[in-house]
Amino acid sequence: MLRVAHLTPAYFSDLSVVGGGERYVYYLAHALRQATEIDQTVFSIGATARSFNQEGIPVKVLRNESPSPEPMEGFSSALWTQLKGFDLVHVHQSLSLFGTYSTPIVRSLGIPMVGTDLGGGENALMLQGRGLELFGGILSISRYAHSLVDGYFSGPHEILVGPVDTDRFCPDETIPRDRKTVLCVSRILPHKGIDRVIKALPDGLRLIIAGRVYDQHYYGLLKEMAAGKDVSFEHDADDDRLLRLYRTAGLFIQASTALDIYGRVIGKPELMGLTSLEAMACGLPAAVADTGSLPELVPDPRFGRIFSSHEELVGLLTDYSYGIWPAPGASALACRHVVANHGMAAIGSRLAAFYASLVPEKTATS
Repeated sequence: MLRVAHLTPAYFSDLSVVGGGERYVYYLAHALRQATEIDQTVFSIGATARSFNQEGIPVKVLRNESPSPEPMEGFSSALWTQLKGFDLVHVHQSLSLFGTYSTPIVRSLGIPMVGTDLGGGENALMLQGRGLELFGGILSISRYAHSLVDGYFSGPHEILVGPVDTDRFCPDETIPRDRKTVLCVSRILPHKGIDRVIKALPDGLRLIIAGRVYDQHYYGLLKEMAAGKDVSFEHDADDDRLLRLYRTAGLFIQASTALDIYGRVIGKPELMGLTSLEAMACGLPAAVADTGSLPELVPDPRFGRIFSSHEELVGLLTDYSYGIWPAPGASALACRHVVANHGMAAIGSRLAAFYASLVPEKTATS
């Protein structure tokens, strides 16, 4: 049985970081578990060493030895001993300081490596210094993400958009939808472009913004913009509440931007819009900005539309409010698209094959 170690600087928890990159590592491990027999362990960094089990996936938190408080800059010399016996190591956040520290350790142990950029850094040693060439393969989470590292790596490269737990994130026809409700699921940060949605929201539509506040000043600005409009915030929605929001809303919007409301240029605005995929898996039509990877997620205009400017978003919301869009049957089309292309089974099988190709003396059995 192939033994795989996932290395991630932070893990999905209130004790670490609650973010898409951290959730992604768990999703990937669960996709592999569904598709094939692979022995997996997730290694992460924290204030104290601890071990726990996350729905069948062992997680080992190693004590942080970095003086920096930033999650992406943590590291632990315990990797030297902890990784012995593994057949392959997948370094997540490979362009962060954590990735820069971990990569030579794994290489010195002679273990094949896969690297993935989840948006946590742009370390010059890994890019211009050709550190990425130490990997046996690179897994990118979108074509857009692939384009950012393609010039720095000459080896095998796989692009997998997902996975999404389509057993959990699926429609429930017994729950009525409110066509007047527009949903945003996002951390409250300027580059997420929530201000664009509030500004464009027409009378007659209600907007729910579900996400934790990571920028208090921006949150204050959003509340000012929402005055006089039907806008509400939910900052503590757990997975059950999030699922119900996906199942009861009428439209999902992801408005991430490469130029935020303060005029700041965002280097990596959206490597993969996981919440858009989750929403569509639940049968929600989705409207996404033409930013980063987002246009890749909605290839069919019957259930997905792309906007660029404020005027385009206003027009899209107007079409939605008058029932001009989406097309009949959009809910089923969106769900089937995600299951076929981004679901656990589809992504797990392709990833297992990619891993096996980098460790030729071992094969993963289905």
